[in-house]
Amino acid sequence: MVERTTDRATVAIARCDSYDLDEVRAAVRRAVDLLGGMSAFVGGKQSLLLKPNMLSAKAPERAITTHPTVVQAIIELARENGVEPRMGDSPGGAIRGVERVWRNAGFLDLSERTGVELVNFEKAGAESVEGELKSYMITRPVLNADVIINVPKMKTHVLTLFTGCIKNMFGSIPGFGKGRMHNIAPRPEPFSRHLVDVFSLVTPALNVVDAVVAMEGDGPSGGKPRFVGAIVAGTDAVAVDTILAGMMGIKNGQVHMIRQAAEKDLGIADRRRIDVLGDAPESFDTEGFALPSAGVLNYIPGFLVRALKPWIWVYPEMSKEWGCRAEECALCVRSCPVDAIEMTETGPVVDRKACVECLCCHEVCPHEAVRVKLSWLARKFA
Repeated sequence: MVERTTDRATVAIARCDSYDLDEVRAAVRRAVDLLGGMSAFVGGKQSLLLKPNMLSAKAPERAITTHPTVVQAIIELARENGVEPRMGDSPGGAIRGVERVWRNAGFLDLSERTGVELVNFEKAGAESVEGELKSYMITRPVLNADVIINVPKMKTHVLTLFTGCIKNMFGSIPGFGKGRMHNIAPRPEPFSRHLVDVFSLVTPALNVVDAVVAMEGDGPSGGKPRFVGAIVAGTDAVAVDTILAGMMGIKNGQVHMIRQAAEKDLGIADRRRIDVLGDAPESFDTEGFALPSAGVLNYIPGFLVRALKPWIWVYPEMSKEWGCRAEECALCVRSCPVDAIEMTETGPVVDRKACVECLCCHEVCPHEAVRVKLSWLARKFA
């Protein structure tokens, strides 16, 4: 468990207008230098793990995954300080083979170009680690790393409203373990408590966020790319997420995991106690940032959702008309933590009585063929 040693946090923001490698290098270096330089985080014979977002086997231009150039810039800074990093994640698409995700998202090319090892979290094995809420199977590469640098993508999320530094460390749980968490706690607030619990066990030393092109709308995989033009960094993941969520137009306290992490003293979520160095958040054009349609669940108190369950619901729907390739994919069926999706002759069909509305199927669908349907009353809250 990480303990706070100060009542303030620092977040660094560096403008970055493209994924041109030289421009990314300069922006990442500037952001990290504002925090004291890479030597403040790595050096000597430390083992370093880079944890980007490798959610789906899609090209970097789709803004679903961390762009490889951002990771490359961090690799180069680490090597300047005599440290040889490794990189890895447990993507939702790993069921169909993690190598496919590496290849399509550009990380296999990055590995070959830089010589940095890609770590398969699923094959590396895991160990049970006791959290406050329960025990979690955490992949050994994360547990064995002396230093973790978290490299998430700035995105919206249909279940948790927002995803950034805290949520990215959920990828420390390999395989179907993540799906089981959705089964245990399908609603945004209790699920967020588990995200925070996992984060407390695998807290990174540094967070460097790819916010050059973010994702808005129904993220983390079905939204649309949104240019922001920033690299955002900090040692306090809660503070970094607070700044990112604010840039999206999300009000303080609306993202459960940020609020919960601050309540557990894992970081600072009070904007008045966060010092921003470099470029001001207000200098970036993020006005009208589209939030996820299912984000309504984050605004309605849990007791009210339970009481009005027959009238407040958010269900996923799939269709070949939207690009579903069920015959060759069926990732939604295999990823459902409660087996609520059945494959039929016309494609996947959701059993609404069994569905727990975790929207895992929406998150893992590689074809953007899963859409979110809200009840009439849920739309009124949206």
